[in-house]
Amino acid sequence: MTGVKTDANETALTLHSDERWDSGVQLLHLTKSFAGRKVLDDVGFKVPSGTVVGLLGQNGSGKSTLIKLLAGYHDPDHGCGAAVVVRGSRSDLPIRAGEFTVAAVHQDLALVDAASVAENLLIAGLPSNRVRTIRWSTVHQKARRMLAACGAADIDPRTLVGELRPVQRAAVAIARAVESIRDGGLLILDEVTAFLPNDAVEQLFGVVRELTSQGISVLFVSHRMEEVFDICDRAVVLRSGRLVSDVRLADTSEAALITDIVGESLDWLYPDKHPAGHKVQLAASALRGDGLKGVTFDAKEGEIVGLTGLKGMGYERLVYALYGEGDVVGSLAIDGTRAAVKSLSPRRALQMGIRLVPSERLKNGAVASATVRENASLPHLGQFFQNGVLNGRAERRWASEVISSYRVDPPQPDQLYGTLSGGNQQKVLLARWLETKPKILLLDEPTQGVDVGARREIFSRIVAAAQQGVTILYATTEAQDLAELCHRVLIFRDGGIAGELCDSEVTETNISRLCWATGIERGGSDIAATA
Repeated sequence: MTGVKTDANETALTLHSDERWDSGVQLLHLTKSFAGRKVLDDVGFKVPSGTVVGLLGQNGSGKSTLIKLLAGYHDPDHGCGAAVVVRGSRSDLPIRAGEFTVAAVHQDLALVDAASVAENLLIAGLPSNRVRTIRWSTVHQKARRMLAACGAADIDPRTLVGELRPVQRAAVAIARAVESIRDGGLLILDEVTAFLPNDAVEQLFGVVRELTSQGISVLFVSHRMEEVFDICDRAVVLRSGRLVSDVRLADTSEAALITDIVGESLDWLYPDKHPAGHKVQLAASALRGDGLKGVTFDAKEGEIVGLTGLKGMGYERLVYALYGEGDVVGSLAIDGTRAAVKSLSPRRALQMGIRLVPSERLKNGAVASATVRENASLPHLGQFFQNGVLNGRAERRWASEVISSYRVDPPQPDQLYGTLSGGNQQKVLLARWLETKPKILLLDEPTQGVDVGARREIFSRIVAAAQQGVTILYATTEAQDLAELCHRVLIFRDGGIAGELCDSEVTETNISRLCWATGIERGGSDIAATA
């Protein structure tokens, strides 16, 4: 047998004797409780040498706790027997120096943009001579070796990290992590592809494949099923802190994995499409500047219009231009109210009924150190003032009702926003803006870093808003999401609209083909024929 599935009530996975696990990493009895509640319950599985194992589960399933146990950030529960076996040598947790090395690369990469690649790679120990002068020739030589070992020899170690492409930044972070685990250990890639376009993800996977060819064990965390099936050999699924399956991906399906992750079939991940209205609610004309070149389009009331293309082709700039960001000229009309785009500001956009949910929610959309209540109620504060005094009780009551309605977990209005999972952070932002009854909702990669269960909730909210007459511009590289949700899709190339798909033409295949096709003339039927 190649894998085994466990019942949710079982506490451990039974491993088969016909599989050889004498190399690589084995995790045993990982258990952790907080305030008497087990968030990780006797989890154990193996990551053989030279393989990639996907670690899957909804936000709150225990993935982050497991990673923090291995990294030594948390200690396991006393007496649970938590241990790691590396190439037959056992080390009990917490890990002691020199016993076992785990290196984790997280979504934020933890790089210093103002420092060079070499400085980021060797920040913990820059070589110096007797008078403590840094030997830069040695530094650059070692940095080149580290990069080459990860298949990233094209990166100049003297380049500032802030000047690198996103995929190069990820490669630098991985190279730094790998240096510490060459003699055995585990490399954890925790949502490192979240902010990468599809073509960059494949480049990064080339780096991962180079590492596994050298025998390195990799634990890969992602919410994107297509990535899991592309790069992973096996997948383990956590649900409510327990291991519920460990399977060879060649022996399972995406639908089966999703069922394991959420505990039920997700036949209705995407809501049914509804008919859009006939009234034009948004019209943009001749938008130019900041990566846009003569963009003209309109969108109807209740219509979901997808914006896509290869990264850097301009689609990702459009939603921000309509919100008053960037040096863009042209005109915009909402319900007949016309404005010069150059004169727009976020304040003016809000007054016109426009709302934006940005892709980088912690950086541009919310305040991580503020509470869920403070983030959700910000545009609603006026209704809670009485005689110039904020009625905190009324604000808290409103926030509690809203976050409960949007299924934010945990439904605690005074919890810090930054401590929520990505999916729950996104629900809070949607709640904030949808409760203002906007006319136009601008979304940039709304399911980035969001687990499959939360995606279903987010899709339902987006479609429900459109059914109530909100016009939605949905910018993403996720072709399946566009095909399932959108009435129309505009494909961008070199800053302009190179193609348009409507109604039955809006399929995942057509979208993907048009993003890569060349010489396409605008027009639905011509586009479909070319595709």
